[in-house]
Amino acid sequence: MSNFISRLFHLGSAEHPAGEIDRGYVSEHTQFIDQFLVDHPEALVDQHDGRQLYWDKKVDLADQQKAEQDRAEADGYGFYRSAWRATKH
Repeated sequence: MSNFISRLFHLGSAEHPAGEIDRGYVSEHTQFIDQFLVDHPEALVDQHDGRQLYWDKKVDLADQQKAEQDRAEADGYGFYRSAWRATKH
């Protein structure tokens, strides 16, 4: 770990004072991901498709309003104080 910190901050280096962060540092993980994306450009397409599948949804406001009106009040299932007050223990 100290080797990582010394490389990251260049501790004891004459060209960088102690504690100065090397903004040009690229971690091994970042290098791996960058190289993976160069080798597998289809991964970005899959990522984009997955994001659209789960996040980029068109909301039908009329259906959303109807769902809010049709909502039943939760009874608490015994986890809330109001449920404990309603029963005798």
